Amino acid sequence: MALGRPAAVTGIAVRACRPVDRAGLIRLGHPPMVADILCPSPARALLWRLKGTRCATLVAEETATGMILGAVQFVRCARPAGTWMFGHWRVAAGRRRQGIGRRLLRDGARLLPDAQRLYSFVDWGNDASIAAHERCGFEAGRSLFGSAPVGLLSTIGPATPALRLEPAGRREWPALCGLYARAMGSLWLRLRPGLWPRMFLGGALSGLRGALVAVVRGASRGAAASGFVLWEGATVSFFTDPEACDAALLARVALQVAALGGRRDSTLELRGLPPGLAERPGPFGARVLMGMPDVATQWRD
Repeated sequence: MALGRPAAVTGIAVRACRPVDRAGLIRLGHPPMVADILCPSPARALLWRLKGTRCATLVAEETATGMILGAVQFVRCARPAGTWMFGHWRVAAGRRRQGIGRRLLRDGARLLPDAQRLYSFVDWGNDASIAAHERCGFEAGRSLFGSAPVGLLSTIGPATPALRLEPAGRREWPALCGLYARAMGSLWLRLRPGLWPRMFLGGALSGLRGALVAVVRGASRGAAASGFVLWEGATVSFFTDPEACDAALLARVALQVAALGGRRDSTLELRGLPPGLAERPGPFGARVLMGMPDVATQWRD
């Protein structure tokens, strides 16, 4: 449902962040390390450019006083074109619920080249931030993006019956794509159109940049896949269907990752984590995907 035109926010100018804004960002509540990211040094900005990272930080400035009332940073996704992630979205404590945060996002979407889709991540349990996103027209993903230390994760459920990790063959890629879709959820797929079997793991692994993929199966021969593990350099991720994911499955996958050389203090990224698991005490850090797959429809003028 389109939200139409919101009430105008007066006395505010949205502009690109400048190096002189660093102190204002710290007063806004950003730690100095975050302020350094929002106001990158020339060397950091050059490094990002060489890596192909396109980012833009915008601030909301009160025209009468020059005070920084809000800020947000946008980062363009490598693929597909038109999808941008945003973060460090913050409005001064005394000026919230006045439309400043919405103004930052709307003006940012207009200034960014080809901004068709926007998304961000919110820590699980941060209901105020989730509500702020929803007021701006964003929707929440049904499954969570989580992470946990391998050693701690291996202790939250029984070790038996054991699982097997088998190298994935080309004939299994369509099934793995289906698992990926269920793990990531429909909102993610609408934010990343075109990520289907022929783009998923085919060719040079264009859908995912992984070097090694292993299918997770039960101990019995011919058991159906319950997920897959992706090694992407030093990053290890487990993708599973949220309806099949429970503490026992996660513990057994963590044990297999450790058996294959994963350090117990390393982090296992979790995709398809059901909210029910995040609600219970455990080693998880979880985030909610907040997305807007069609900016033009939501923020029409």
